[in-house]
Amino acid sequence: MSEDSIDLSDTVVENPSSKEESSSDRPSAQSYIFLSDSVGSLTPTARCILDELKDWHKRVEKHGSKEKHASYLMTVDKLPEALGKYTNLGAQGRSENSIHHALRQILDIDHRGQNRAAYAYPYLIRTGSKISSKIALIAPQNENKTDTQPYRQACFRFSQDLIKVLLENRAKKGRNWDEDNPGSLLLQKNKEGNTWLYPKLGSLEAEISSLVRKGFGNLPYIPMPDFLQDFTDFAREQNLALSVLTDYHIVIDELNILPDGSFKRLPEVVNQILAHMNGLEHFTKDQLTKLAKDAKYESFLASFSDYISTPKFPSLESKMNPEEEVKKFLSIIENFPYPTEKGNRALSIKETIELSVKILKRLSEEKGSVLTRKDDSIYGTVKNAVISKIPEHTKNHNTLLRIDFEEEVAKAGITSEEKTNEYIKRLKDDVFSDHSYYEEKLPDGRSVYYVVDHGYMAAVIHKLAFEGRTNPEYKKQLGYAKIINHKLSNPKHPELNNKLKPELIAKLNADVKNMEVEELEKERSNEIRSRFNAVPGILTFVVSTLIFITGAYYLRSAMPIFFGVPFSVVLGFMAAIYFREKSTEEIRDDIKNSGKFSGIGDWGKPTYHSSSSSSSYEDEAETNKKEEKLSHIYKAADNFVFPKRFNKITDKVLDPKSLRSRIYENLDNIKRNNMTLGKEKDDDKVASTVEYAVLQSVSTILIPDDVAIRDLPNTILINRNDMKSALFRGQLADHYREEMNKKKFDKKLVKYYTYLINTVEMEYYKYLPKKRV
Repeated sequence: MSEDSIDLSDTVVENPSSKEESSSDRPSAQSYIFLSDSVGSLTPTARCILDELKDWHKRVEKHGSKEKHASYLMTVDKLPEALGKYTNLGAQGRSENSIHHALRQILDIDHRGQNRAAYAYPYLIRTGSKISSKIALIAPQNENKTDTQPYRQACFRFSQDLIKVLLENRAKKGRNWDEDNPGSLLLQKNKEGNTWLYPKLGSLEAEISSLVRKGFGNLPYIPMPDFLQDFTDFAREQNLALSVLTDYHIVIDELNILPDGSFKRLPEVVNQILAHMNGLEHFTKDQLTKLAKDAKYESFLASFSDYISTPKFPSLESKMNPEEEVKKFLSIIENFPYPTEKGNRALSIKETIELSVKILKRLSEEKGSVLTRKDDSIYGTVKNAVISKIPEHTKNHNTLLRIDFEEEVAKAGITSEEKTNEYIKRLKDDVFSDHSYYEEKLPDGRSVYYVVDHGYMAAVIHKLAFEGRTNPEYKKQLGYAKIINHKLSNPKHPELNNKLKPELIAKLNADVKNMEVEELEKERSNEIRSRFNAVPGILTFVVSTLIFITGAYYLRSAMPIFFGVPFSVVLGFMAAIYFREKSTEEIRDDIKNSGKFSGIGDWGKPTYHSSSSSSSYEDEAETNKKEEKLSHIYKAADNFVFPKRFNKITDKVLDPKSLRSRIYENLDNIKRNNMTLGKEKDDDKVASTVEYAVLQSVSTILIPDDVAIRDLPNTILINRNDMKSALFRGQLADHYREEMNKKKFDKKLVKYYTYLINTVEMEYYKYLPKKRV
């Protein structure tokens, strides 16, 4: 049995012989077989086969089964053993040659089955990891005629699963084409021993015929046209085969594409074109040139010689685009003037070439569909990669996954802009149908999406809440995650946290609430520290009180204590205020009063002296020098204070407190970017200088007292280059509008954001640098 089987891992089967009959030579597909009226004309072997088939049907019927099933039928491989009991047959009657001749008689192969007395149909079986075939035989039963359709359908149903396996494996693996001479597949010896071109040997039908042939064992092959028809119909229905001609199909293979969009392996249709081109070239060179030489067609010989001598398909890319070579070659051979002398050699050559050309043209037409399938295949790869990454990332990292759909599709090598836009939309729909997301608008108008597998939502919020205390990126994601969670909770999504245990969800939620309380207390503490510095206040109170107690002791009077304690309280309170975290204006005044930047007035405007023209020039030179120094300091800090890469538009908008915080966070980088600052060891002095330099170079929006809100910044700092940008102003105004809409019932907040929107959109020019005269 093993010798009649094929390995499932290698479904590219051998080619049928050159004697394979064309569709026009196939027996007609009659539905009935009849009791033979001319039994006497059958060979003894044929009569014995019919008798054995009748007995076989009777035994099956005797067992009470009315079902038509492939395994109940007599098969060709059992004939030699079954005929052994017929004593009237000698050794010659039981020989392979006699059995083959008998089968051809009862199947009426010579007369296309018009008077057949039996019916043959193959079915496939699995043996371990192999697939092999058996040829079932059906004979007329009790009535004059027997319908073969139920048996045909039963055998094909039995084979369908294995047929699908064969086609799918063939689609994945491809065919073993000879890269140097792919046309060798189509060239075989004919009866005269000459190499001849058989174009249909490249078809799927030819591949399947070789598998069916193995079911005959050592007997010569008898064509099974009904099975080939059913096979190709099924393959087309399953979208696993493509029709080139009615009796020529090719497998729709799985495209093997590299990440850059190029082909790792040539598609089946391209390999088919190359094979037919190569086979036709060889056949033309061997056969058509002989006719041309005999008829002295010198122009054809010269054209063909030039074509053959020119190198073709030097690279994989050129093989992927063979259309021009096909047109060039066909233009040479299609107009060949075949001689009209007696004899069929020229006619046979003409018919063979015309069939090959017909197949080649159809393959070239179908090649265009490969690009469409290529893009579809690439999209499937991109989709699977993105969708599979989301639950994996969420489970392993417990954070949101940032996805730029345009980047994902663009780097995959999609061939057209129209397809790119289509696949971006499809990818979004496919991702959002299963997962939750938050859309973030970028300054350039594009969007990126933070996607999460909501089955782990509680774990994600817990991780982001913990890490967000020190990581700004995670703090930003925490805000997005809470928005997503809120949408899923009202009403509750059935899959929300469904991948976490209930007791774990409760613990995670409790931890998040505790962290939120701690964060709120920390913010309140920072707010108090920004107004009062308790440590110097308490120390001042204690020291002052001790002084008054000491005085009371030496004066032996309680009066110093009576007056001293209230005085110490007031003094401690004043010390706490004095040593608080200073505002931007106070730091600026301290720097100016220190004399380090004398001659520079408010906001960097030079102050001129009129004692004499020479002193004015000196002062102006000194002022320019200091302005230049400030400019260098600002340039050193600009990229760190107002980063060019940011996650949301408000990352580019600061207030005095966040400005100081950002300067201290990036102080080492700023010092490395400026030699003067790098030499200074006092970090506080460096930070104050940088802050002053930044304040001279930014647009500062002061919120009026009647508009300002206690918990929101009353001073807004924006990079002047950003303030000049219409795109930036528009995005910032849109952000303020969104915030205002969220708080539209709070009149104070609406007034606050309305002022900012009006300033950014309408009065921005007031905050741009004035041209100096």
